[in-house]
Amino acid sequence: MRRLIPTTLWLAVSLLLPGVLSAATDDALAALLRGQPDAAFTLLAGRSDAPSLALLARVYVGQAAFASTPERKRQLYARSEAAARTALAADPQWASAHVELANALALQLPGAGLLRATQVGPEIRRLFERATALDPGQARAWMGLGTWHAQALGMGGLVALASGASETAMRAAHQRAITLEPNEVFFRLSYADSLLLLAGSQPRRADALRREARTVLEAALTLTPQTYWQRDDQNTVRERLRALAGR
Repeated sequence: MRRLIPTTLWLAVSLLLPGVLSAATDDALAALLRGQPDAAFTLLAGRSDAPSLALLARVYVGQAAFASTPERKRQLYARSEAAARTALAADPQWASAHVELANALALQLPGAGLLRATQVGPEIRRLFERATALDPGQARAWMGLGTWHAQALGMGGLVALASGASETAMRAAHQRAITLEPNEVFFRLSYADSLLLLAGSQPRRADALRREARTVLEAALTLTPQTYWQRDDQNTVRERLRALAGR
């Protein structure tokens, strides 16, 4: 995949609200959505069921968002991967565990080199696709799959052909995520980022793609944020729009 999916993007993917969680994880999820991953970690300590372990994988990513050093972030991403793999071992049919593992792997790719990206990229795609097969309503998986296609397309025609990536699939996956959760700010931000990535690799279509991305970003600002992460995502949306206005 091109230069790999930006770390900030995968952070946000990992912190979105899932479709269904058991009652035992509700308090931990609420803490995470308030921007309190340390509190969520405490609430999940000692739990061994797949839903809790999958949420724990997301909590580690939440902690990484507040980490002060790159080394600490890497440690937390590795813990997220381990928690997601344990969740899959506990229940291979738990769709969120596949999503968390895909996200954890992607977060560890920046700086790992092109060879590592070509090795892990297909696994990330398979995990997202497996999640959508297990739970077609898993919006985070659809969003991740759309981003995967955009990243592969951004590497150029040969990579896109070899990997089976397509713009049609990218658009369909992003639009499916938005349809499933129309009030999620990040799904629109992610779609816009994918369009901007295509604009960077397709000069002849760049202006049209940027206009389309601007429309998607403007729609994201009409939403009312409900969580710490959604408010943060809207700040990122404003940054994207300022950058587009300055072109």
